[in-house]
Amino acid sequence: MDCKLREKTILVVGLLVYFSVFPVYADQTDSDIQQGLKQYEKGQYQEAEQNFKQALSIRPDDHRIDYNLGSSQYKQGKYLEAFQDYTQAAKQDTNPQMKINSLYNSGNALFKLGKLEEAEAIYKKVLTLDPSDLDAKFNLEYVREQLKKKNKENKEGNKNESKNQNEKKSKDQKKQNGEKKSQLNENSPPQNEPQEKNKRKTNTNPQELNEGQAEKLLKNLSEDLKNISRMQAAKDKSRKAYQGNQW
Repeated sequence: MDCKLREKTILVVGLLVYFSVFPVYADQTDSDIQQGLKQYEKGQYQEAEQNFKQALSIRPDDHRIDYNLGSSQYKQGKYLEAFQDYTQAAKQDTNPQMKINSLYNSGNALFKLGKLEEAEAIYKKVLTLDPSDLDAKFNLEYVREQLKKKNKENKEGNKNESKNQNEKKSKDQKKQNGEKKSQLNENSPPQNEPQEKNKRKTNTNPQELNEGQAEKLLKNLSEDLKNISRMQAAKDKSRKAYQGNQW
């Protein structure tokens, strides 16, 4: 399959014949139309556009001019303006072939604008009017292939985006856990040093003893003093007895 969209833009010779079947008016409008056709044939699309616009301003209901104006804009890459003029040209019912060509070219303009679904619908409509239009069949298949590629790319893009989000979430979680661990280490006392709270418990202040504890402590102290007095008296008695002996 060809990799390029098929186009049906203005056929200058055919349009010259098309216009020749009508009476030739010696006014400026006919002159603008004829001049525009000649310029289009020479590839002077911008100049042709200006002449067709001038003619259309005088004959706004002449859809042949809409068609020619759309073609001159399409050749310049003005696809939105071309689509609008082709749509206007397709409204007429006096010339079935020009209606079909207008629809077809509006589909091409939509494709150029990246509106693939809308272009697909236009080509289907063309084929309802002319099932033998091979160009419309070709473009319809071409657009469908592009839609498949687009959908596949979107799915892969969504998959990659989801994967990236999960990886980012995992990294953020690991970073957060690392910060929590670091904060815990900073706030915790060294393991080889007693905590201040435990220190306070071991250094009990005697003034903080209750009455019963204080009385018991004094009683124990009194008993100790009595024992010391007895020991001292026994020592003194022994010393006196020793001193009384003569060797």
